[in-house]
Amino acid sequence: MEPTFIIAFREGLEAFLILGIILAFLQKTDLGHFKKYAWWGFYLGIVASIVLGVILTIVIDGFESEDLQYNISLIVLFIAIVLLTYVVFWMQHNSDISNMQNKIELSANKKWVAFLIVFTAILREGLETVLFTFALMMDGEITLNDALIGLSAGFVVSAIIIWILFKTSIKLPLKKFFQYSSYLILIIVAGLTSMLIKGLQAYEYLPTYMAPLYDSSWLLANDSSMGKFLGILMGYDAMPSLLQALSWVGYLVFVGILLFIKGKKHA
Repeated sequence: MEPTFIIAFREGLEAFLILGIILAFLQKTDLGHFKKYAWWGFYLGIVASIVLGVILTIVIDGFESEDLQYNISLIVLFIAIVLLTYVVFWMQHNSDISNMQNKIELSANKKWVAFLIVFTAILREGLETVLFTFALMMDGEITLNDALIGLSAGFVVSAIIIWILFKTSIKLPLKKFFQYSSYLILIIVAGLTSMLIKGLQAYEYLPTYMAPLYDSSWLLANDSSMGKFLGILMGYDAMPSLLQALSWVGYLVFVGILLFIKGKKHA
């Protein structure tokens, strides 16, 4: 439950923050009559995310072959890695929220731009949540009931925090928020990458070299509470193979370098 709470909390903070900023901007610029389009973007984004999750579950569960289900699950996991990596770069590029506000102000059709900005943000966060949660369920780490409880709690808490921020004088440094949030995603996706490699090795799509590379179960076992939590959150494995360890470190180093280079270009 804890990992889905964390991912829902993070995704919820970003989604509700963008919605709040757009609504506040429309109100402040005498465009308050367009707020209903932003709300429509919010509602339809949620519906689209839920529909996507239901379709994904029904399609995969509909196959009788367990091998086929497993292979499709690996593909979904790969898609989640690609999408979340894209989001990290998107967050770096859009850390200045004024870019979104300018799109609305300079647009000839402000209502649809407001709708699309919010709808895309909610759908993106919803898609991340669906894929990440599905990846955890695929690995057998959490049940559907645990996932639903964690997600609900995470979204409720994040909504309350953003509501408090907008109802008080507390200022949230947006650039730092997006920056630190992207670091969390990097660690999560590194864990998903390690999980993907482990899944590919389990079906012998990849060779298993030096397995295990080391054994840290004496310090933190996989079946301990903290071991399970870290395993779901960041791909911790007390006895990883060489390729698992390399994929985890390699992802962080490679994507981290790309982010650093991209950040320097936009500095």
